[in-house]
Parts: sequence; structure tokens; C-alpha cells
Amino acid sequence: MAGSLVKIDEEIVSSAVASVTLGGSDWDTSYDVYVVNIKNATPDTDGEPLHFRFTESGTPNSTANYDYALKNIRTAAGFSNGVGVNQQRGLVTGGTTGSDTNETANSIMYIFNANNSSEYTFNTFEGSIISDTGELRGGQGGNVLTSSSSVDGVQFFFDNGNIESGTFTLYGLKK
Repeated sequence: MAGSLVKIDEEIVSSAVASVTLGGSDWDTSYDVYVVNIKNATPDTDGEPLHFRFTESGTPNSTANYDYALKNIRTAAGFSNGVGVNQQRGLVTGGTTGSDTNETANSIMYIFNANNSSEYTFNTFEGSIISDTGELRGGQGGNVLTSSSSVDGVQFFFDNGNIESGTFTLYGLKK
């Protein structure tokens, strides 16, 4: 995939913010697939999961139209599954991240059908975290926004508190 990704937007968080939004006025509709790379996202409040919402006309869609499914690989407890329907946000990793040194969330997200208003927008993700208990977890899954609309960005946030640090990058995947 080297040379196939075109950087569209990037936010580097070095002091606490409530959320990070990629895209919006920077959104380029010439791509069919988008890739988001999240590196070392850390909450300022211990034990928080990292979530996202798609944006429409620059506004996060917070309706209860997100469904998800995932598989967690846990160092302390083996495997676990997770599902959710009619949620107000999607999952990015699958677990709660700690706020201590080296407790971070990392994820690669692929977004599909974002520019097609007659189809559902969905994504797949692969992520890893060091949890608030120090456990290493890997997660793989997907989310779907079960309403037909055009998406022009994605917003990331922790359930409570702020994003203390992290790098969030949006790419378009060349056709």
C-alpha cells in the first residue's frame, strides 16, 4: 500500500482537548476508501474507551444509529466478543484506556461508502490498547451508521474527560 495513501488531515494533540475532528472542509470526495491512523491516544481520565462519530456537513451525527461488533484478544482473560446496536457512537479499539504513562490507544480504521448518500457508511478497525489495569488488548471489528447520508469527516473522543495526547491522521486511499 506504500504510495497509495494521500494525507488529507492530521491533528497532533499535545494539550487536553474534548475531541478531535478530521475532515470537514478538508474532506476530499474523490476517494472511495479512507484510512484513519490513531497513534498513542491517551485520556486525561483513567479508564475511558475511545469512540468516534461520523460528521455530516461538519456536524457529528449523535443519533442512536451506530451498530458494532468486535473480537477482543486479551492478555489477562483470553478472548471476548462485543456487540452493540442503536448506539450514539462507534468503537475504535474495544476496551478502556488508562491515563498513566504508556497507557494508550492505537488503531487503524478503514471507512467505506462515506460519499454515497444512498448507502450506509461503515468501517473496519484493528486496534490495541494498554488498559487502565495495565492489560494489553487487541481488538478487531467494525461499525455501521445505519442511516443513508453523506459523511464528510470523523470525530474522536473519550466518554469522559479529554484527549490528553495523540496523533490522528486521515488519508484517502488511491483508486
